[in-house]
Amino acid sequence: MNLRQLRYFIVLAEELHFRRAAERLAITQAPLSVAIQTLEREIGALLFHRTQRRVELTEIGAAFRSHALAILERVDLSLNDVRDIVAGEAGQLRIGFTSASSLLSFFPNMICAFRQKYPKVQVTLRDMTSATQIAALQARELDIGIMRGKSDQQPADISYTRLIRDRLVVAMHVDNPLSKIDHLKIADLRDQPFLFYPPRSGIGIYDLLRELCAKRGFSPIIVQEVLDSAAIVCLAATGLGIAVVPSELQRINVENVLFKPLIDGDAVTDVWLVSRAGEPSPLIASFRHMVLASVKTWKLADPHNLVDVQGEDGMTGEPAEADGMVAPA
Repeated sequence: MNLRQLRYFIVLAEELHFRRAAERLAITQAPLSVAIQTLEREIGALLFHRTQRRVELTEIGAAFRSHALAILERVDLSLNDVRDIVAGEAGQLRIGFTSASSLLSFFPNMICAFRQKYPKVQVTLRDMTSATQIAALQARELDIGIMRGKSDQQPADISYTRLIRDRLVVAMHVDNPLSKIDHLKIADLRDQPFLFYPPRSGIGIYDLLRELCAKRGFSPIIVQEVLDSAAIVCLAATGLGIAVVPSELQRINVENVLFKPLIDGDAVTDVWLVSRAGEPSPLIASFRHMVLASVKTWKLADPHNLVDVQGEDGMTGEPAEADGMVAPA
């Protein structure tokens, strides 16, 4: 049994006349008769009563007609679904993001716009550290991600597009002596107790801070390890220590917490859009295009959102559509 036989059967069931059915199908009556006879042999029962004057559905033919219609409808729906997937307008998209990057104002707007433009796409959002995103992409458990990291730590099988370069800020209690410093530098943090992420957390900023401190001849004095970005800001309010965090964490409004930007030129962290290198998925390409467009719109909406800086693009295989920009504190 095949789809052609089912379509022939449905047309004949509608016309109840071999000549008219053959004309609709743009064939002669002979192949139509052969197809119906073959179908009846496979089913083991007559589907039509045939006389010289009329053609009628048998009881079995009437019952089979509803099943044949359902099969053909399901096939047509499946073909349409597959065509939508091929065109990048349907399917599943698994998006990774870091907790801090979700606070960038373009992130929720971009996700909302994508879901509205592609309502047939099942979007799954996963809060993941930068290292976990890379592992998930390599294991094909994630389709695309927004993460932090350094340009010299990029696996060859992952494509990186830098979205913004984000200024680091220091979260501290309002009474901390650092609050009196107008132009805060990393060297000013030498004797401060730090709240920081665990070393094996996979959070992109961990290695960066240690390198920044090492360049100034000291190691951060870590008094408390905290995995959650919101929690690290809340603990800064206790006066237990300071926290060096991405600038978007300033959106977390906690009483008695003051944020001060670091003015050092290298006190920045890159936000990347990452996916598997050479990924042919039209759906991933559609999402990538919308992310880059959203970042551009974010900049145009308020010129203070981003400040141009010099720097390597640190990416593979993609145009630097939103490269070389810093989000100020």
